[in-house]
Amino acid sequence: MPEKLVFEHTFEGLFVRGLAGRVTPALRERLREVGLDLEGKLQPAYGFDTWCSAVRVTARELHPEEPPEVGYALLGERMVDGYRETVMGRALFSVIQLLGPRRGVGRARQMFRSGNNYTEARVDDVTSQEVDVWMNEAGPIRYFTQGALRAGLRATGAVQPLVTVRDFTAQDVTYRCTWRDGLDP
Repeated sequence: MPEKLVFEHTFEGLFVRGLAGRVTPALRERLREVGLDLEGKLQPAYGFDTWCSAVRVTARELHPEEPPEVGYALLGERMVDGYRETVMGRALFSVIQLLGPRRGVGRARQMFRSGNNYTEARVDDVTSQEVDVWMNEAGPIRYFTQGALRAGLRATGAVQPLVTVRDFTAQDVTYRCTWRDGLDP
């Protein structure tokens, strides 16, 4: 199995754009210690371990008062918001916005694979405004992905998106995603 890689524009989406003005000198140093140097040009890709470490230290630094899973989810939302400002993100989200929530969440695998080389996802319908999304995310990063899914749903026009971790193992996670369409009264 090839090394799990997270691509440059994902790091740019979170650490450069999503957290613009929030990366303190202390956080910058902690990120350097785990393999992410924000002073220089970002690498084309980073290993999954570097990604997980960078997200972990950032969640602790920026959200010390929150439980870890909340800090991770907040960063997931910031990553999507920042990613939408990247060249790749602008192109991707211009299409996703046209699809609406149901068809947009159906593209979860393609969206996450635009930022890494390992994500697998499956979407199962529950109702017209509720789906289960299975992904091969493991460990605390599952909560980061929870926040990213919530922000992604919001970007599709979903009203009151809610993403909960329904079930997980050491290798995967299933999220329950619910929303109201923007056209509903």
